[in-house]
Amino acid sequence: MAAKVGSREITLKQVDSTIKQQLDSSGGNASMTPAELVAARLSVLDKLIQEEALFQRAQKENLVPDDIKVNQEVQKRKQEASVTEEQYQNQIKQAGFTEEDVRDQVRRQLAINELTERQKTRVSAPTDGDIEKYYSDHKTEFKAERGADISVIAVSPNNNGGEAAAEQKIRAIYAQLRSGADFATIASQKSEEQSSAIRGGRLGFASEAGLKQSFPGVPDIATRIMSLTEGQYTEPVKDNASGNWYIFKLNIKRETPQNLTLNDVRADIINTITQQRQQVLLNALVVVTLTETTTKNYLAERIVQNPQAIVEMRPSQLLQTSGQQQQAQPRIEKRESRGDGAQLQSPDLIQLEHKRSLEW
Repeated sequence: MAAKVGSREITLKQVDSTIKQQLDSSGGNASMTPAELVAARLSVLDKLIQEEALFQRAQKENLVPDDIKVNQEVQKRKQEASVTEEQYQNQIKQAGFTEEDVRDQVRRQLAINELTERQKTRVSAPTDGDIEKYYSDHKTEFKAERGADISVIAVSPNNNGGEAAAEQKIRAIYAQLRSGADFATIASQKSEEQSSAIRGGRLGFASEAGLKQSFPGVPDIATRIMSLTEGQYTEPVKDNASGNWYIFKLNIKRETPQNLTLNDVRADIINTITQQRQQVLLNALVVVTLTETTTKNYLAERIVQNPQAIVEMRPSQLLQTSGQQQQAQPRIEKRESRGDGAQLQSPDLIQLEHKRSLEW
């Protein structure tokens, strides 16, 4: 037993299973020194303790979903991951989980999500005075950089049986555009970047630096787009990093940086202040919940009592096979964005994640 939260035990197998999932999902190397292994186990165990404490609080507040909601969420994730039932079963088996393990983690995630979402609603909205002060204190940061609002039509070799077929498709699309077809209509029908396709291919505004970061395999992307006249589009362009093909359209161009007014950024400021306040509340919730819950970290205690364990600790058989699976796995992940751009350090929770081949 690695730890105990209330009456529930957390085993070292659970800890190593989480580490294994993090390694497999990131393509990381399973080889760790004894000290790295100890550090990883302590870090993961701390998060599992937090998760369990929050889940027990959610139980007390009657926020645990029933089987119907759990089944709906599991089915939703299968669809989002575009996996068959057989592929799904193989994935959870290779990950060292049973289907009941996955359902249990989904139940916990939904319960904790409900708990945290209810807490967020308790945060008061910023006043006009709060907003104006934030703008005044950060005025130098509110500058619109040189860049462009663009739309895109994207085609991926992964969705078309290889590079040759993808190139053939994008050139056929380009021919349609040249013959007078509407860019937005073609993008909504044929672009494989789904999040923008539903908006007629529109990605929105990006600075020149943002363009380079989003399309690293097209070194001259910013130059190409900024040389266009509004309404023009490029010839098919291949991103050598991803292998994807794109046709970019310039909607609006900003030639020189501009200072943004309070009205320009009011919505962003409201969102930032609100998220910052919510983050503080959620951090306090974790602290209070852990204080109110009886917890014992036996792994940490053993290390303190016998520091030699840091040198002697060896990976379990589960971790020794980590990194050998090539298929996508049910991924341990829970990220919530903070207002300042950092990541909320909440418990890792299991979810099926489908890595899109095309991302903005």
